[in-house]
Amino acid sequence: MVIATMGGEPVQILRVKNGRDIEFNESELERILLAEHVKNRPVVVISVAGEYRQGKSFLLSFLLWYLRNNGRSDWMGDLDNPLRGFRWGPGDTRETTGILLWSEVFLMTNSDGEEVAVLLMDTQGTFDGESTMKESTTIFSLSMLTSSVQIYNVMNNVNENNLQHLQFFAEYGRLAQKVLAKAA
Repeated sequence: MVIATMGGEPVQILRVKNGRDIEFNESELERILLAEHVKNRPVVVISVAGEYRQGKSFLLSFLLWYLRNNGRSDWMGDLDNPLRGFRWGPGDTRETTGILLWSEVFLMTNSDGEEVAVLLMDTQGTFDGESTMKESTTIFSLSMLTSSVQIYNVMNNVNENNLQHLQFFAEYGRLAQKVLAKAA
């Protein structure tokens, strides 16, 4: 069962300034997570990450459409209606920067019968020509660490470079986790 609040929009949760300074938008995250229908529930974060201009925001908009239609078998509805949700479109210019959360939270019952809050997370694409490797790695790794489900989006065939990048980002995330654990 899926229960959705009406509306929603992408909300910037994290941005990188000057290629190195991370700006975290704690107030927006609190607004989403501390809403009456969300707080005190387990949270499931579904995130999509990968190279820029490969369809991450488009895929998340489809997931959003599915969740809004309660997972019905006819969830796609009228195919003449435009796909709305995370900003996406054709071209070479990046659409997403930093990390975005969809402000609309979906309540679902998991396989154990427990009601959980489902959030959709969009991430800035890697290797966009405007970002440093450190910025791409930080965003990818943070999304990996904070997600319940991370989708590594590759538009065509998975190649050796895709796997090497995924391994690098995962290792960076593991090292960050160790540093945080030691600091705590």
